[in-house]
Amino acid sequence: MLKQLETICRLNGIAYRIGGSQLLKHHGIVDETNDIDVFVEPDQFERLDQILSRAGEKQSTEPHEAYLTTYFGEYVFEGTDVDVMSSFRMKCTDGIYTHPYIEAEGNWMHLEEWIVLYTVIGRKDKLTRLARYFETHDINEGIVHACLRRAPQSVVEGVTERFGEMMKR
Repeated sequence: MLKQLETICRLNGIAYRIGGSQLLKHHGIVDETNDIDVFVEPDQFERLDQILSRAGEKQSTEPHEAYLTTYFGEYVFEGTDVDVMSSFRMKCTDGIYTHPYIEAEGNWMHLEEWIVLYTVIGRKDKLTRLARYFETHDINEGIVHACLRRAPQSVVEGVTERFGEMMKR
């Protein structure tokens, strides 16, 4: 499925980044995934939305009060759930987290971005797996700091509490 998505994006000039559990699988952190999380820039969202709506089946999604993401679409494509988003934003207890654009490694987001995103989303299971991974791998602190630059204090504290010692190595 990732190959088909890559082909669609390449043929249509759409720059995209893969994150979430597919990213964790890419790094050997998880074996199974439920969907594909695709991040695009705002000017690319509509084009990918049109393509995936024709090639697959666009799902109706109910707004979630905590998510303030500017553009979000959910599709079933080739039997796989694909979530496409741009300008990810989410309410936190003490403000709103907005995820910055960070240059991808190929078409893959950085695991360090997901340290912050999973903290915001509250995915403790994924954070535990990332913590185990980073016990034996270096963390790019620059990426973590870029993600936390304008983050609410609760997010900064959550990331620091779980990953602060690893970043000091």
